[in-house]
Amino acid sequence: MKNIVYIDMQMISDWDFLEGLQSETQEKWAVKSFVSNEGRTSSLSNILRYIKYFYYSFVIFLNRNKYDKIICWQAFYGIIYAFYCSIFRVQKKNYVIIQNLVYKAKGDKRSFIGNLYFKWLKYTINSGYIDLFVSASLTNCKYCAQVFDADINKFRFVPFSTEDMSVMPIHDENLSKKDYVLSIGRSNRDWEWLIESFRDSNYNLIIVCDELRYQNIPPNVEILNNVWGDDTYKYIKYCKCMIIPILIGSIASGDTVLVQGLSFSKPIIINRPSCLADDYIKDNETGLIVNKDKKELRNAIETLYTNDDLCRSLSKNARTDYLSNYTLLQYGKNIGKYAK
Repeated sequence: MKNIVYIDMQMISDWDFLEGLQSETQEKWAVKSFVSNEGRTSSLSNILRYIKYFYYSFVIFLNRNKYDKIICWQAFYGIIYAFYCSIFRVQKKNYVIIQNLVYKAKGDKRSFIGNLYFKWLKYTINSGYIDLFVSASLTNCKYCAQVFDADINKFRFVPFSTEDMSVMPIHDENLSKKDYVLSIGRSNRDWEWLIESFRDSNYNLIIVCDELRYQNIPPNVEILNNVWGDDTYKYIKYCKCMIIPILIGSIASGDTVLVQGLSFSKPIIINRPSCLADDYIKDNETGLIVNKDKKELRNAIETLYTNDDLCRSLSKNARTDYLSNYTLLQYGKNIGKYAK
């Protein structure tokens, strides 16, 4: 029997996560890449994405007897795999870990689609085919266990990590001459609060989000719908600071962007309530935490532009925090503790 990690991205040679996982478990692990979650530029691409989720999960189901332990980096792969196991009533043979579980209601939970999605998730999460759910937030662990009436002992908080792209050669002459604040993301973002906070301000904002459409955009705000993957790193490198505006505080989101920003030594502003404020950032040490108030956000931005000592301190501490807690090697070791 073998162990396998299913990922939703292109495979990276000499992957630090795999090294950490194998080091901690003292076992060999294979990695299989199924890329589903690409740019969401249209309704058709969204439909295709979900078709891929179900197709690739069925491939995992068909190959289930080959593996003793299965880790699904893409949570949907593990959830749909468990769904197939349940409806076909097969014997449980694998120890299954699902990473990055996040629940956000599809529209109104009382609607047909929203209610169906909720019931489907609850049924599958409690099916008995999933052994452990790993979340990037302790708050989210408690939230999901309560919402789905699931065993809290099956949920574990493991801080998320990303590859250190700050060490790669990145250069963009035009961006290097710009003065801007950056916000990146897609899920669970309060774009209205962020954009309206910048309206009539003295600072420039660039938002990287392929799904965001906004009416009456202020002249000092630029929204980029066609930037994905590695192209985002140059925007991180040259920004003054980053803001992650979280919409619903109980939902785990923004952790990937946060950790990327820390790796690039960027001062980061986040709002409370949020899982990021609860589980990641120490106010005035590794970032700034504000209430969801326009004036507070503007004051935090002005502070970073005018207080050079604080800005340098936050930048240094951000990088130190990343190296200590959020490298992929450490993430692999952290996941490995639950995969022994």
